[in-house]
Amino acid sequence: MIAIQTIGKTWTKASRGGELAEMRNRLPKVLPLKNLSDFPDLLWHKVGFGENNRFELPLVNDVTSHVENNRFGCRNIHIDWTESSATLTYQYQSGAPKRSFFDNTGTPIPPEHLIHISMNCWASIEYNGRLTCIDTGNWWYEHTVVNVAVMRSFDHRVFVASAPCERYTQLASLR
Repeated sequence: MIAIQTIGKTWTKASRGGELAEMRNRLPKVLPLKNLSDFPDLLWHKVGFGENNRFELPLVNDVTSHVENNRFGCRNIHIDWTESSATLTYQYQSGAPKRSFFDNTGTPIPPEHLIHISMNCWASIEYNGRLTCIDTGNWWYEHTVVNVAVMRSFDHRVFVASAPCERYTQLASLR
């Protein structure tokens, strides 16, 4: 079984500082999975917070087993899986500020990080960015945490009861 948990938060300039920023920064990076009576081979738990309700409760808290294109609603994350393992990939594709990494020769390459997750392990990737609507020019911020577990049997506390085998963070200074 593969369990994917995406925890996202979005905000605008109104929540960049002060009390709302403090509330936003206190949001969890792991949560228990929803307890289900039927355990599919793939479970996606999507949780989303926003400034509309002062980050107090999730605006989205859904569980599904249907996924298209292996992206799970994430701009810079891709997940491939088999019955007994998964590969969690971060590759910068969108969001400001632009991120640049360099290989051993000094050639610019996009930041990318792969995590292989074996049976009964889980891993996490966290990233952020500022995004702009191409139609209106309005911009907003996003912060996303993606937790992926490969399990023999369902454990709704997998992300809160143990440490990840690997955690990768790609956080830019957002202004």
